[in-house]
Amino acid sequence: MKPKQLPIYEIEAALVAQLRAQPRAIVTAPTGSGKSTQVPQMLLDRGLLGAGQVVILQPRRIAARLLAARVAHERGVQLGGEVGYQIRFEDVTSRATRIRYVTEGILLRQFLSNPRLEGVSAVLFDEFHERHLYGDLTLARALALQRTERPDLLILVMSATLEAAALERYLAPCGVLESLGRTYPVHLDYLRAPVDFEHDPPWEVAVREWERLVRAGAEGDTLVFMPGTYEISRTVQTLQCSPLARGWVILPLHGELPPAEQDAAVADYDKRKVIVATNVAETSLTIPGVRLVIDAGLARIPRFDPHRGINTLLVEKISRASADQRAGRAGRTAPGTCLRLWTLHEHQQRPPQELPEIRRLDLAEAILTLKAAGVDSIADFQWLESPDPKSVQRSETLLRDLGALDETSGAITPLGRRMLSFPVHPRYARMLLAAHEFGCVRAACLAAALTQGRSLLVRSTGKDTRSDRDDFLGGETTSDFFILMRAWSYADRVGYDLNKCKRLGIHA
Repeated sequence: MKPKQLPIYEIEAALVAQLRAQPRAIVTAPTGSGKSTQVPQMLLDRGLLGAGQVVILQPRRIAARLLAARVAHERGVQLGGEVGYQIRFEDVTSRATRIRYVTEGILLRQFLSNPRLEGVSAVLFDEFHERHLYGDLTLARALALQRTERPDLLILVMSATLEAAALERYLAPCGVLESLGRTYPVHLDYLRAPVDFEHDPPWEVAVREWERLVRAGAEGDTLVFMPGTYEISRTVQTLQCSPLARGWVILPLHGELPPAEQDAAVADYDKRKVIVATNVAETSLTIPGVRLVIDAGLARIPRFDPHRGINTLLVEKISRASADQRAGRAGRTAPGTCLRLWTLHEHQQRPPQELPEIRRLDLAEAILTLKAAGVDSIADFQWLESPDPKSVQRSETLLRDLGALDETSGAITPLGRRMLSFPVHPRYARMLLAAHEFGCVRAACLAAALTQGRSLLVRSTGKDTRSDRDDFLGGETTSDFFILMRAWSYADRVGYDLNKCKRLGIHA
């Protein structure tokens, strides 16, 4: 399909007229309608940007890069020229860039060095329904700027599945436009009986069901959703061992892959393909040819862990809304099928939506960023959804303890500004600064990494396992992290072999 034939062009005239009359708008359009790639081009080509650029906020780095590459290809320009992207540790833009895709934290930090967003004519918030904390904060900053010093700044919020009522009140006055898109029907199927992924790994279940559906005549390409890189790797390996997969192209897709491998996953092939992806394929990215989706129903979701005092990525069941987003991937180009690896009864017990990050994350890094931007009173900040006051108090107390905020005034300190230069939680920033002083940065980085997920060590193990673990990893030490570091080193050394790790009670 040519870009101009995408469904989003049905509302082009209305969108342009709306933004000329009122600089704020909400656009709802289904996945695959073209909003992420075409709306920025509409603003540029219809003269709404003047001499400035449009900045498009994306929840994920891989989406920012691939979308920028797609738009550059459509416009026949080199990536980094008229069209570019900026993500953590990577800036592919130039003075000529007019369309710039960024991750959410990038623009919030840009407010620190460029408070008036000079050179930016429009800010687009894509996939806003995911309600990431930095997306909420950046929208609040942009709205405040528009209402004071930059009435010319255009603000556009876009999503496939968005509860627009509360957002419309927050942005009022603003226009609301909807593109219905053109999607094909997707048949939803569920497992007949629950599966315990601890005993029947999700990659085994997914490949088993894929084989059954292919034998039954499933058409087109397949998209398999797994929670993380390890599960993706095991799924790819299991598929490669399947006789039915001979002649198929089998590729992983996640944010840690090199750019060339990410590009390969979304490319066109003469052969049928299976793409095994994290939730990066849930929104923004459209993979052509997919007619079958197999969904493990899991994702790595950041959440505040009160026992560790930090935000931690944990594998959890996705919401019904996320499941619907994934299912829609099977109906972009033709009728499709989505098999969910859980029962219909289990589906009805899942939450309807993900809880916004502002309600489940530690706010210390966000508050430190706001303090650096001159926001004195966090309570008076114009939140889209106000955080729990206890969460704010806990975060401010932590920042004072770390020396990032002044004990008396609550203002950011010089140490706090140094900590803010690290794009990590303030606890880690303070730890890395101290590690530099003590000459142990690598060990501190490993300790920080080990706190990001659940413990590597299986708690309920037998006597023989505990004995073997003590022999290989050592017994009691002054810190649990020394044991965890040795456990990780052992797992890495044996290639994360399931049986070898299981022998020591290490969760591969």
